Amino acid sequence: MKFLFGDSIDRNISLQVLFSLLVVIISIGLIDLVFSVLSELTDVSESYTFKDIIIYSLLKTPYSLYNLSPYLCLIGVLVGLGNLNDQGEIIASQSLGKTNVSILISSLRPVLLIMILGLISSEYWLPGLSQKAEEERLIKQDIIKIDQGYWLVDDKEFSYFSSSPANNSIKDIKIYAFDSSFELKQVIKGSKAILIGNKWQIEDASVEGFTDSNPSGLENNKIWESGPKEEDFNLILSPKYFPLSSLYSQMHKDVSEYRRDFLALEFWRKVLKPFVTLALIVLATTFIFGPMRNQKSGQRILLGIVLAFSINILQSLFESISVVSKLDPLFAVLIPIFFIFFMSIILTQWFKLHS
Repeated sequence: MKFLFGDSIDRNISLQVLFSLLVVIISIGLIDLVFSVLSELTDVSESYTFKDIIIYSLLKTPYSLYNLSPYLCLIGVLVGLGNLNDQGEIIASQSLGKTNVSILISSLRPVLLIMILGLISSEYWLPGLSQKAEEERLIKQDIIKIDQGYWLVDDKEFSYFSSSPANNSIKDIKIYAFDSSFELKQVIKGSKAILIGNKWQIEDASVEGFTDSNPSGLENNKIWESGPKEEDFNLILSPKYFPLSSLYSQMHKDVSEYRRDFLALEFWRKVLKPFVTLALIVLATTFIFGPMRNQKSGQRILLGIVLAFSINILQSLFESISVVSKLDPLFAVLIPIFFIFFMSIILTQWFKLHS
């Protein structure tokens, strides 16, 4: 247990950093929520009301926080360690035998917890929540039209649905079923379909053009046997909402080079997010133990925000270059990480020369 949580001094540092992280996450989450609401107000209409804007913004905020998690951890550690430094607890910890490395490890424990929760959420919870937010917004704004929905084709039917709030739910289904001569036999409509097990159950199903055959596989209990598979959704949903498992499987399939690079970029961005966070935390500690240790907390936090914003721009720049050029997506994500570590080494060496 001591190896995991450390002694009382380590736990005190970890708890202070964890509290600061939660304050930063809640604060930035509220700010993001307010700006999201303000940016959507221009789209208010009879169908897309203020209530819909609030719901959309609430559903969108968790993904925004996950996307910004490395920078939130940077600011959270700066606030936590900065408060400890201002109260003299860092010096007290050092006088009791704690090294800068051990203090860094203590501050990383709550960050590791946040990263683990983020990875789990990005795999199981965030993709469906984010997709639902975007789809519901487009429906309320009446942006999704008949020619902007999703079409799937197999050897028996053409099927259309207007939106997919999640991988287990589709809305406004139309199924055009054909016989072996490709003559239209049935048109099946439904307001919604839910994936139960491996089969789709259609709600409010209606059939036009009854025949003796049932090429669509729509049974009396409204089960749609030939409904979309998981790989069908992977072709129509935005890759940024994919869980890691789907990104990995899709990037190795026979798709266009542009889509493969885009999938690879999203995959490496999520896989290496903890390393980006680690690099930023190492950089943050140079502010506490390095040249800015005697500055006020507000100055360190302001510099941290500017630094986080600058690194975010740098990451976006390299990621955009990789999509339109031959730059490998892995290197596009790695280059900013190496840059952050390089900055940390430069600041550390500068401090040693001037101490």
